[in-house]
Amino acid sequence: MAGKLSVASGGAIRRSPVPGWVPADLPAAPGVYQFEAEGGTALYVGKSVNLRRRVRGYFYGGGPNSARTAEMLALARGVAWRATGSDLEARLEEACRIVSARPVYNRALRNRARGWYLEIDWRDPFPRLAVVRAPRRPGARHFGPYRGRAAPERVARLLERAFGLRSCAGRVRPDPAGSPCLAHGIGLCGAPCIAAIGLTEYRARVEAAARALADPRYARALRTRLEGERSAASDALAYERAADRQRRMAWLDELEEERAALERPWVERSWMVGLPHARPGRSVLIGMVRGRVLPGREVDWAEPSRDAAVADACYAARVAELACASVLEPTELVTSLIVSGWLMDGAPGGIALDLDRLSDAEVARRLAADPPTR
Repeated sequence: MAGKLSVASGGAIRRSPVPGWVPADLPAAPGVYQFEAEGGTALYVGKSVNLRRRVRGYFYGGGPNSARTAEMLALARGVAWRATGSDLEARLEEACRIVSARPVYNRALRNRARGWYLEIDWRDPFPRLAVVRAPRRPGARHFGPYRGRAAPERVARLLERAFGLRSCAGRVRPDPAGSPCLAHGIGLCGAPCIAAIGLTEYRARVEAAARALADPRYARALRTRLEGERSAASDALAYERAADRQRRMAWLDELEEERAALERPWVERSWMVGLPHARPGRSVLIGMVRGRVLPGREVDWAEPSRDAAVADACYAARVAELACASVLEPTELVTSLIVSGWLMDGAPGGIALDLDRLSDAEVARRLAADPPTR
């Protein structure tokens, strides 16, 4: 890994620690860099707000600070790079390159491309609410993704109690002569295992639980109905039935609290994100549709085609909404979390326009009035 010679003050010649295969024209600007082996194989992808300082910094200060980085640099024979106009664009491109190329020396970001999901496998005659690492069964319904396992576990337990669903693993083969578990004895499960509840009624309960999770209005209407049943049971001195309705109401209240804590308006809505381009007078428009980040589109505000470029970006977002699946794929999760975090921070350095509240014409007017440029 030969360095380059440079002339120091006083005429002395010293050797630069930066090897000759590092590009000399790296800019002091945000962007993405990629260390490559001979032949162009991606070894490591990174991003920085200052490409020149970051890439050259690998070779100063006594060299790499870890054996893994030193090994990567020993194999590297080139650096590919692309300047961006913002840190957000750099982070998105870094994520996309890592997920697609899967460089061997990138680990952290690749592991983030996974989430936790609630799964209902309708192929099972008596389906249960399973917490899974990724959507895996065709035909199953999924809710998520969640950032950790604890949240979907809590939601699953609340739904099981509120709707009398089974929590046991494995397939159920109803046996009226069998012995149910404790959950049936304390009124938490309908016990399809002993045919205490039939196939049709049990699947209706699962459908109701899924609807309560997906539709807050249905959950509120169900709670109102339970409240009426509790009052009627109490007036009829049916105190056990009244207590059952009260418990189910409490579980639905807890479910609503969980929903409020997990609510993600920046993911559940559609946005048009405007960012500065690396070249002056231009912007990058990125649609985010129900959590899915669309490819960026360049707009040159000095060109007559700018209105058409904005209209095309909005049209692409509207079309993507029509084809939007109900759950994010694992490969979509990383970019979704990146843009979501940026939106939560107040869209620093750019502009975020709510496509659910603004027409395409209004989006175009706002962008043209104050375009995000360098």
